[in-house]
Amino acid sequence: MLKLYKKDGDTLRYWEAWEHEGVVTVHWGAVGDGGEQKAVPVPPDEDPDMVIAQEAEALVDAGYDEPEPDAMAVLLVEYTVQGKGTGHDFEQRNAVEELLTDALGWTGNGEVEGGETEAGVMRVHCRVMDPDTAARTVVEALDAEELLEGARVLVARGDEKPRVVHPPLFPVLKS
Repeated sequence: MLKLYKKDGDTLRYWEAWEHEGVVTVHWGAVGDGGEQKAVPVPPDEDPDMVIAQEAEALVDAGYDEPEPDAMAVLLVEYTVQGKGTGHDFEQRNAVEELLTDALGWTGNGEVEGGETEAGVMRVHCRVMDPDTAARTVVEALDAEELLEGARVLVARGDEKPRVVHPPLFPVLKS
């Protein structure tokens, strides 16, 4: 898989490509949006990586580049668990990991790095390009699948301490 990004004014744009079963899928758009995609068949005698490189060539010339590791932020989804958690908690963590892999991947914003459970807390770790947009995407995805209850979403860049972005510290009161 190849992922490229470019800042275009106030918009961060993504372009990515990967091969599966003889077809290269190319997916592009603005970070946070579902974007567009196309399928490029890989000729039988050609290396899929060469097809991806050919598809990416014009974008690299236009300033798209792979992100530096420190350009990405950390996004965490946490749930409180009893002890090290139960089998149900483990299944929930796997469901959250799968959901966020799709939600962040198809919006060009990042990827799930894995999860962990330690005494009292279960976490899913993600690396994202735009933490505020990613937090909105994650909260919407969790809410749509009824996995938001009890979740805390935190973000951090570099060495900063993770800050809670959900639930909000001061929720808006509905009248």
